[in-house]
Amino acid sequence: MNASGVVQGRGDSPVVVDRSLRGSYRSVFGLAVLAFLLAGAGKGCADMGEGGMDAVSARSNSFSIYALSRGKGVPEEARNVLEEARALLKTAHEQGAVTRLSDQRIGLEGERRVCAEFRDADSASEWFSRIQQMSEGVDLLNVKIESCPP
Repeated sequence: MNASGVVQGRGDSPVVVDRSLRGSYRSVFGLAVLAFLLAGAGKGCADMGEGGMDAVSARSNSFSIYALSRGKGVPEEARNVLEEARALLKTAHEQGAVTRLSDQRIGLEGERRVCAEFRDADSASEWFSRIQQMSEGVDLLNVKIESCPP
């Protein structure tokens, strides 16, 4: 290709290559590489599948329950399930399965975080599954495996 973007084709007729297309090819190639990388990164999440959370919770001895809002306060159903979960965890604390139970307000509209730390990972896994089942389908109520705040 010479400086004017003309490539000598086969035979007598020259082929004109539009330079602006080269940038488009680079963009398409870049997007293809990005899509490939993102697909690979998401694969680990998809591999969790059934029992994936149990495998994670088996390594942890604590989890939190979050009651959140979208600018209109915590929904009543989320508050009710959080209260029920807190009562169950308080009973487990009195029985010795829970070694530490914390409850803190985390927002201006009644958002709360209840965190339970268990004596062993097996108890934590059992209670995590139980609380997660209770919260299934409840809007703005999340159960997350994590360490309790100090």
